[in-house]
Amino acid sequence: MVNFSVFNELSLPLRELNEFEEFFKILTHLRDLRLEKIRMDKPFAQYNEILPNLTFQQLIGNISDRDKKRRLLNFIKDGITVIESPLILHGEEENEQLLENEYFYNNVSTIGALACCDIWNTVTISFNSKIEWNKDYIVLQKQNILDEQEIDIDIRHASKVQHLNSHQNFFKELEEGIKLGITQDNFWDNREEVFSQKIIFSKEVEKQIQAIDTAIFRQAMGLLLDIEMGRKLLSDYSFSGESQSVKDDENLKKYRYFTINDKKVYFNNHIKSLAKAHRIYFLEQDAKIYIGYIGKHLPTKKF
Repeated sequence: MVNFSVFNELSLPLRELNEFEEFFKILTHLRDLRLEKIRMDKPFAQYNEILPNLTFQQLIGNISDRDKKRRLLNFIKDGITVIESPLILHGEEENEQLLENEYFYNNVSTIGALACCDIWNTVTISFNSKIEWNKDYIVLQKQNILDEQEIDIDIRHASKVQHLNSHQNFFKELEEGIKLGITQDNFWDNREEVFSQKIIFSKEVEKQIQAIDTAIFRQAMGLLLDIEMGRKLLSDYSFSGESQSVKDDENLKKYRYFTINDKKVYFNNHIKSLAKAHRIYFLEQDAKIYIGYIGKHLPTKKF
């Protein structure tokens, strides 16, 4: 669970400019519910069509109402956080042992907002530009490419303010998470109180979290809290073991040893559901999940 909603890029282009009004109403309600930003995979102005055959720059030029133009520009400036899809792989070895989840919407593979919503355990926001977006849940197919098992999953969604009423339990859990007050500065001192059931952090993590940016830290904490609280399983995320080229190279393996009970242990598996090629290395042992590393992609022969 993260502190932002995600924008459904598939809801572009709009049918008419007035659809912005309902969109802004949703964003206002989300801010009241503690989701202050909406995630996009690129700046809003870079989407090809906002209205049919109309780019963002052309749209701005065609708006005569100064208040509407101001609200739209303020939204572009302050309301968006740009985060790439965590399903974009960086520097992967060709023979890496992939245990990937693939997402499909209407039988078409997607790494966009609907898939990201499941990974980050948040809510997707759309323009009400088509009948298919006028609903509070969107059904995706999620497939593990290793065993080809496919399941249907419900993605929280809103294109009208009324749709948010269906997600009250989510917003309650979000509020409870915010009340924990986890930050990079206080995480280490409070980790055992917050993560008291399943997850244990190796001592190396204390310094690692100071080296990552705040957005990545929040994503990592949201993901790990979902596991700790039982809202998600490890298998819900894209993760893999190391490639053979890493296992056979002691110079590369040394980066993957972390401390458990005062002993250095090799961590093979890593979650790949964070943006910007960041990774979480974990080890399951004695009914616990040990976290050895949170940070940028560790060295491989390719990366």
